[in-house]
Amino acid sequence: MSDPAPFPAGVPAPDILLIGPPDGRRARAFQATLAGLGWPPARTVSYLDLLAGRARLPELVRPGTVVRLESPGEDLPTERALIERGGGLPGDLAGGELAPVRAWYAGFSALLADVDAGLALAPTHRRMQRREHVLTMFDKAATHARLHAAGVPVPEALPPVQGLDDLLAGARARGWSQVFVKLRYGSSASGAVALRWAGERVVAVSTVRLTEGRLEGRRLFNSRRLITYRSWPEVRAVVDGLAPHGLHVERWLPKASWQGGPMDLRVVVIGGRAEHALVRLGRGPITNLHLGNERGDLSALKAELGGRWEAVTGAAQSALAAFPGALYGGVDVLLTPGWRRAAVLEVNAFGDYHRGVLARGLDTYAAELRALLVEASHAAPA
Repeated sequence: MSDPAPFPAGVPAPDILLIGPPDGRRARAFQATLAGLGWPPARTVSYLDLLAGRARLPELVRPGTVVRLESPGEDLPTERALIERGGGLPGDLAGGELAPVRAWYAGFSALLADVDAGLALAPTHRRMQRREHVLTMFDKAATHARLHAAGVPVPEALPPVQGLDDLLAGARARGWSQVFVKLRYGSSASGAVALRWAGERVVAVSTVRLTEGRLEGRRLFNSRRLITYRSWPEVRAVVDGLAPHGLHVERWLPKASWQGGPMDLRVVVIGGRAEHALVRLGRGPITNLHLGNERGDLSALKAELGGRWEAVTGAAQSALAAFPGALYGGVDVLLTPGWRRAAVLEVNAFGDYHRGVLARGLDTYAAELRALLVEASHAAPA
């Protein structure tokens, strides 16, 4: 791997302990980065083994080990175990049913508390993430409040709502006629609804699929295809069905169009620098790539924006600065039509999985390791 931004001289490759699904695509990608650097593979321990007590962190961490947490997502046994740890019933996760995210978040919070307790008994080590940062980033309402307090540009948000009637009352009181509905603890656009209305007309574009049957009794499933609802009874079934999971509702800001569709950006801020970015071109208002959306041409966008690109990087860097001490985070940034304004939509604790996106010759994982080692070399006594 070309490395015009070398790692600190004389610093050996660290021993790395990766906590997460060992066979997941993210773990495999991280191991591939280590191999490209000529470093030994990370040792791994699964969340499942920690949950079941089959592994103990004080016995796994060595002096100087770098500990990395990886996303528990996309591994159904881990997801089920976290939901059960949080007191919930997983449902038909294999079939795509919406997970009980309150229980998932409670289980993940408990697990990370156990990880902290285990690491407190381990030899001196370095961590790539802090528990409080990860948990706050998974809480959209808490993240929004933190960003707003720090002066980061974000869409306006409603106080917590309990269903569609509550949502409409709050929006109409503010003169809004379009909102973005998100699950408070959701990820990967699960439970997302882009909702607009005018009088009796309503349009909702969502990743939520309703099962067949009576509207009030339908179960909610995730869809990799955006679904449009045009009747108030269907919209009520979706929003009221999502409400028990916890909702975060923001004013829907229009997205700039680029290369034929609405676009936003995922910017990975590492060590305070926003250098890795990905343009997401949407076929609709929800731009997550796993929904069939495409990557746009970042170089062409930078050329179009010129000096206004600094508004994107500035917004992303200010968002991560609201989490003092955070090594990295994936920041979703929106540009409004005409490039008039940048706003931060979310901060993602595990938002660095972007293969092939390089900055100064390093992918996101290598850049994170470099930032960690540079930080450690500066802290080391002379």
